[in-house]
Amino acid sequence: MTRTRLDGPAAHTAAPGGAPQLEDLAAVFSDGDVASRVRQAAPATYHGAAKFWRSAHTAPALSPRMKELVLVALHATVTTLNRDGVRRHVGRALAAGATEQDVLDTLFTTVGAANHALYFAVPVLMRELEAARHPEAGLPPVTPEAQAIKDEFVRSRGFWNTQRDVIVQMMPDYFAALSGLTTEPWKQGTLTDKERELICIAMDCTVTHMYEPGLAIHIRHALQQGARRAEILEVFQLAAVTGLEAYILGAETLYSRDSGSLGSSLPSDA
Repeated sequence: MTRTRLDGPAAHTAAPGGAPQLEDLAAVFSDGDVASRVRQAAPATYHGAAKFWRSAHTAPALSPRMKELVLVALHATVTTLNRDGVRRHVGRALAAGATEQDVLDTLFTTVGAANHALYFAVPVLMRELEAARHPEAGLPPVTPEAQAIKDEFVRSRGFWNTQRDVIVQMMPDYFAALSGLTTEPWKQGTLTDKERELICIAMDCTVTHMYEPGLAIHIRHALQQGARRAEILEVFQLAAVTGLEAYILGAETLYSRDSGSLGSSLPSDA
């Protein structure tokens, strides 16, 4: 399904009026008091964090909307599952012009990342079965049903990676369900194919995953869909910006009105 959408530098001028605030680190916190207090407590540290945050959000290749959808994926993917980050960037994505359907499409696209566990685990099982000379060590033949699943996946996604072969042979029913799950957004989703490839790049490059085979595939396909080097580099930069999460969440714990007086609630050293 081919969809087109304005992105890149020209899209920045079309963003809603609230979007420019997205580049300000202070806007990340639950209220202005948290930002003020963390800035007063350690001005130099705050300045460095704010500059790092701003560098990613003022980079010109991706629109604010696309940056926020990438951040939704980075926080929502199974290797991260940062509830506060998901909540924050869903709101920011909507403020930057994303639709509810765009957000749901992004979240649904992240589901398939958990299948990467099987790319690692099933070959280990097969090696151990073979080493034990277990009667179930051999691979079952590819059934016509399994071949049909593979053919449909290739038609929908345009590629096939060899890690899937053993899964489609060993777990055909699972793979049929997985294939339907992962191809549906490409057929019906609101993101363009290029945007979805950028989301997949984000998922595979994040420091909590770093899945090189998938990253190479999605970079290749993003380039085929017209992505520019600068756009992909900005996705990488946004992945790096998630390193500020410990600082952001820690500051919320220290200074949020909802957290009360943290110091008075902790036991003394005595």
